[in-house]
Amino acid sequence: MGEMSGLIGLGLLGLLLALAMTAAGFIASRKHKQIDEEHGPDAEFIDVGGTRLHYRQTGDTALPAVLVLHGAASNLEEPYAALGETLADHHMIWLDRPGLGWSKRPDGHWNPEREAALIMEFLTAIGVEHVTIVGHSWGGAIAMRTALDHPQRVRSLVLIAPALGAWIGEAAWFNKASFWPGIGPLISRLIVPITGRGQLEQGAINAFHPEPVPDDYSRRTKLALLLRPHTWLYNAADMRDVNRHLEQQEPHYHRIEQRTIILAGKADTVLWSHRHSGVTASRMPRGELRYIKDAGHNLHHHRQVEVAQAIREAIDEAEALSNVLEIADRSA
Repeated sequence: MGEMSGLIGLGLLGLLLALAMTAAGFIASRKHKQIDEEHGPDAEFIDVGGTRLHYRQTGDTALPAVLVLHGAASNLEEPYAALGETLADHHMIWLDRPGLGWSKRPDGHWNPEREAALIMEFLTAIGVEHVTIVGHSWGGAIAMRTALDHPQRVRSLVLIAPALGAWIGEAAWFNKASFWPGIGPLISRLIVPITGRGQLEQGAINAFHPEPVPDDYSRRTKLALLLRPHTWLYNAADMRDVNRHLEQQEPHYHRIEQRTIILAGKADTVLWSHRHSGVTASRMPRGELRYIKDAGHNLHHHRQVEVAQAIREAIDEAEALSNVLEIADRSA
């Protein structure tokens, strides 16, 4: 009888666990649907070599083009919410980086080189030959990779609190755990969609510290798109391998000859500004670091004037150099 009771108990426990998992799966599925409905795409789509990318183009397209690359865990709405109005008179291209927001990501091993190549294909597809790139955080690393691999098309760079130096610390445990057998699917498909919104709010507080988080920030920037399983896994893969990616490209920054303005907050608690921005700027022929006192990692939301000024300077210097080279070519 004891053995029979034990077997019945185990059977009931297994049934309860199965019911709990089913209920959790149902709740998570509803959360996925809710996120898609609340934060649907409201820009344009384009197919680039079989990959569907989501982007917004604003301003006068006859002016020099400026491509904005958002950081990890976010999408084009994040920098657009901060700078869209301030830069309304410029030709701006706001891109959901591949795999994030509403952009797809090609199959296979992904790295900054592949991302830079796809970005160049995207620019060609929309008729943009030369560009100034603005990159925030991990978007700054992608901007640098693009300048390294496609120097003839990148005219200048503006980097905002960029992640540039290798060995910035171990990836967060949940980024690695998202790929562990067994527990990984539970994290990406159940735990993240159900519990993730509260963590997004805390993450925003950390990113803005010591500055305040703007009102209605999470909704306006559609941060919850990160909580969808496929988006979560793409971002987790990027962050899991971040040190290896930066280790490969950091030794080559001195090759970037384009005018590069780096804006960094001395109070940034996400990245050590000197290690990433200071060291890199000192190695670049035309690099300049501009520290902004009391600014945090998401400084572009509170320091729009400084960001816009840097972009204007980068564009003007790139245009002036282009004109000089064009005159020299004609004279030759």
